[in-house]
Amino acid sequence: MDKSINKLKKLLLENMDKRVLVLSTVGIELNEIQNKINMGKLYDKVLDDLLIEKFGYIDIHYIPDVEQEKIEQAIKIEKGVPLFSNKIIDCDLIIFLYVNPEMLKVLCSKNDFSYSSSINLQNRFIKELKNKHYIKINLYNGNLNNIGRNVYICDTNDYGLIDKKELDDYDFNFRFPYIKRVDDIENLKRKQGFLLIINEKYLKENNYIDIDKKYRHLFNHFNLVYIVTSDLNKINKFHIKYTNMYFTDNNYFDIDELINLYYDYILNRKIVDFSKKKLELLKDMNKYFKNKSKIKTKKLCSAFSISKRNAERYMNDYNYVYKNIGYDYNKDEWYIIH
Repeated sequence: MDKSINKLKKLLLENMDKRVLVLSTVGIELNEIQNKINMGKLYDKVLDDLLIEKFGYIDIHYIPDVEQEKIEQAIKIEKGVPLFSNKIIDCDLIIFLYVNPEMLKVLCSKNDFSYSSSINLQNRFIKELKNKHYIKINLYNGNLNNIGRNVYICDTNDYGLIDKKELDDYDFNFRFPYIKRVDDIENLKRKQGFLLIINEKYLKENNYIDIDKKYRHLFNHFNLVYIVTSDLNKINKFHIKYTNMYFTDNNYFDIDELINLYYDYILNRKIVDFSKKKLELLKDMNKYFKNKSKIKTKKLCSAFSISKRNAERYMNDYNYVYKNIGYDYNKDEWYIIH
């Protein structure tokens, strides 16, 4: 979503001389988007302020429809002050925040909103915008491909997690999680799922790099791995870059936290479509790493004629495809897991 937000902000800055409407369907938290952009106004906030100014309160049950309609019609968009709204209002330019149906279901379920109301309004906007000048931004480009629903717990603690938690969003039924328990790390072989919660006592290694080297191939079968520890240094580090490993304490999880983690992962998951040229380069890197267990950043830059800054970008892309690279900050050294 960050790329979409950056694109939106760029468009708004380029069109400061226009009356710009940022339009989306309901069920999307426009206030969060507007806060990230730090520009413009929210339609709902403007309407509430006008209602309070005129009536002293905003409860529409006590405000005549005619009066409310007059106030809504009085809302105008100013140049250089974009308006974020779920209604089409007279303007010079509309920026339409579109969400594909699969992601819209997830958003509505997360925000406890009716999916049918949201998708119907979005479809109505699409029809109404056909004859208008607008720019479309795909707000979420994600999908549910390769995301498991199993949660494996390798611990004596069950964390109070409920199996097959049913989330109802009116006409959208989302069942998660399927809780599975194992009593030994060996029993995780050939298992896969969304999340593995494992107590560090089941891991023979203590250093996070050694853990990564030993268990990367096993952990790659899960979207996320949370290692429960009492070591504050590990908890403070939290996420180990270039891996799907996180350190946390045994108070981190409850069912609501788990469900939010699932939604946030789906909505914020990085999905990259590399060019043929980039894929060829990554293949060359994979061949280069084939017989190596580690490589210094300086040598990597020399081998591929790239700067130190670009080295990290290339290794990020490489790891996205091959998932076998880690980094030792103390040694400024990359390690390859075969």
